[in-house]
Amino acid sequence: MVTPTLPLSGLRVVTTLPPATWFGGVDYAFAMDMAAELRSLGADLLPIDVAGFVDRNPGHVRDAIQAIQSFHPDLVMSLPNAGYALVCNTAEGENIFRDILELPTILIWDHGLHQFSRLILGSDGTSPRGCLERLRVGLGNPHFIHYSPDRGHTAALDRLGILSAAKVRQFVHFAFPVYARCGGQPFDGAIGSRLAFAGNLYVEGSRNLPSRNHPVLAGIEARMAARKRAEITCSCWDLLMDEIQRCEESIRDGLDLDPDRAPFWSFVNDAVQVVGTTESRLTVLTGLRREFDFFGNFMEPAMAGPLFEQYGIRVRRNLDCISELPLLYQNSELIVDVINAGYISGISPKVPSCLASGGLIVFDYKQDFREALGEAADLVMFRNLDEMRSLIDGYLGNPRKRRAVALELQQRVLREFTFDAFCRRVLVEESAWHC
Repeated sequence: MVTPTLPLSGLRVVTTLPPATWFGGVDYAFAMDMAAELRSLGADLLPIDVAGFVDRNPGHVRDAIQAIQSFHPDLVMSLPNAGYALVCNTAEGENIFRDILELPTILIWDHGLHQFSRLILGSDGTSPRGCLERLRVGLGNPHFIHYSPDRGHTAALDRLGILSAAKVRQFVHFAFPVYARCGGQPFDGAIGSRLAFAGNLYVEGSRNLPSRNHPVLAGIEARMAARKRAEITCSCWDLLMDEIQRCEESIRDGLDLDPDRAPFWSFVNDAVQVVGTTESRLTVLTGLRREFDFFGNFMEPAMAGPLFEQYGIRVRRNLDCISELPLLYQNSELIVDVINAGYISGISPKVPSCLASGGLIVFDYKQDFREALGEAADLVMFRNLDEMRSLIDGYLGNPRKRRAVALELQQRVLREFTFDAFCRRVLVEESAWHC
């Protein structure tokens, strides 16, 4: 028997293709990048355009099902994350991969706890009760193969009785392929900074949330945010759950603050991902006590002026995540980050992507990263503002040390935490999809 030279040779994979405009086009770009990597490993792909499902186009749904049947796939991989397979539903609510075609479908979680509730339950509150059962049915089907980058999310879903932790496989978020490729190329100094942050703040979004018009909800949210500012390593999910439990039962019941009711999830998702992310990032960025460049904020581009006027934050411009952002990481002396508050114990892809490209990033402490990398993780994580400033001063004041740490972590990421390594593990070594 001749062993194929490419690890995925002969494997037929259906992939999802996000709408090109969603989330500033970032998800579309990363899905295309990941698909190209799968092809380079030898897989045959059939991309399925998600836009027709979102638009409730019955002709598109019918054509997609027929195309998949003719393709005779081995499995489905939702790119760039699990959400895009979950929205591939018929008008009757049947998922084409899970319910109709019954295909093994690999779901790479992002902010699983929040993403799943938003996509499965919706946000209109028309079905206020029975949410836990709907989530159990939506996620628990054996055709869905779950990979979580966050043990905190896995544990929370298990505690709520939505999805057993035994059915979830853990991984450390990988670097996107383009960043790994960039790490092996000569440095290009076209884009760079001494100290930079790349991401989004949701200042306007936080101010316009419906919860701000209700004194009790606004108070819960404000107390969560205050506790997060005081202890930046605390999980916003845990803080919010604690604040909700502190309310009298009659108040919780009157406001539907119960995980079995839709208003709970709408409030929690906004409070954690919009308010929590914004407050924690503002705390860190205003606590730097030195100049830095802010790249991104494509979700609220009109806020560039107010951010400078109110917080002294200089917003430069948005960078293309494929052609420009890797260069910022590679050419900057240091990147500072605050992981999106949607994560509990895991890291976002931003961290390994920056490290893979040859850059150095410091960010708030995450237990999963510490467990995966051991003491090496302590070189780039901080638990409070004093530790953050000490790390930044140390690296900016000692270029030799900065380069040595960047190289050490780059080599570690390129060996263990790339999309290539993830695919080899998931599609070849474990082959859970085959079972």
